[in-house]
Amino acid sequence: MRTERKVSTLMRIICMSGCLGIVACQTTRLPTATKSADNSAMIVQVSDDQRSLMWSDANSNKLQNKNTASISHRATTDTALLQMHAELALLGHLTRAASENAKSILRTDIRNIRAMKTLIKAALMERKAHESLTMIETALSLAPQDAELFSLQGLAQSQLDHPLYAKALWSKALSLDPLHIPTLMNMGVMLFQNGHSGKAGAHFDKVLAIVPQHLDAQVGRALVMSAQGQTDSAVEALEMVLKKTGDNALILENLAVIARDRLKDYKKASTYVERSLALSKSDRRSLETAVGMKQELRKLMAGQDKHLSDESLREMAATSSSQGSQATEQSAIDSNSNSTSELFKMEESLK
Repeated sequence: MRTERKVSTLMRIICMSGCLGIVACQTTRLPTATKSADNSAMIVQVSDDQRSLMWSDANSNKLQNKNTASISHRATTDTALLQMHAELALLGHLTRAASENAKSILRTDIRNIRAMKTLIKAALMERKAHESLTMIETALSLAPQDAELFSLQGLAQSQLDHPLYAKALWSKALSLDPLHIPTLMNMGVMLFQNGHSGKAGAHFDKVLAIVPQHLDAQVGRALVMSAQGQTDSAVEALEMVLKKTGDNALILENLAVIARDRLKDYKKASTYVERSLALSKSDRRSLETAVGMKQELRKLMAGQDKHLSDESLREMAATSSSQGSQATEQSAIDSNSNSTSELFKMEESLK
């Protein structure tokens, strides 16, 4: 249960990097721009945890033919602009706008893989897994060695609660691109959710080796440390992330869970929850989670106070009983002492 709570937080939390979120682990509520491993491009990454959507815009590709006719040049520019608007829309979780821009591209270039990926990601964000799988099959027929397509296919299977299929597809994606960050994060989260914290940590470490400031991976690594009993180190790591990013609902949520489940420090957990509720920009899920946890912590603290009160009463009773016993023993000693004294006097008078 504890692991499930953390994950639904982390890694929901941060879920899946490319996700990923999601979690928690992901880490960020707001999308973050991240370059690909070889610094050649920026990729829109989607996850079950929309908080962890990370977007980055690639530099426009140079025109290969400088003598292209002006109308063709304009068409290329228009396509690039539409794609940029589509990805910006994904960044803002505006899936309808993103889809419309992607469809506009496909009307003139039906084989545009990047536009297809935009439609796929929009469908996944709307949790239309079956629809996304249909589009992925079409895209794979045009780009059968595209690691990102297999990663997205795995995410769709994960949404359909087919973890074995998802794992197989993510393994395929990593065989094509061992440094594909979204897949590494997704795989790490799945392993963490199923109790393989050591293997999950190895995946998060790979992400951090590529992008040291990857928030989702930092949160995931901290949760792994907590699961392995390194609670203090986990809290310290997450606190360090907060110093860099400022208060973040997902990180605060994870800290609250660790304080509640690992440290049994309900007051500290409550402090993290209050900080989360004080955030001006917080999504509905985060708000509902924080409110629910606040109510739960109140009950836990009330029960803890009652337990302490009962303990105090028992200690007082034990102390009183002990003191009474000591008084009885002393009285008996005094009585015996008096009797001995009287006998001594009688013996003296007979002499």
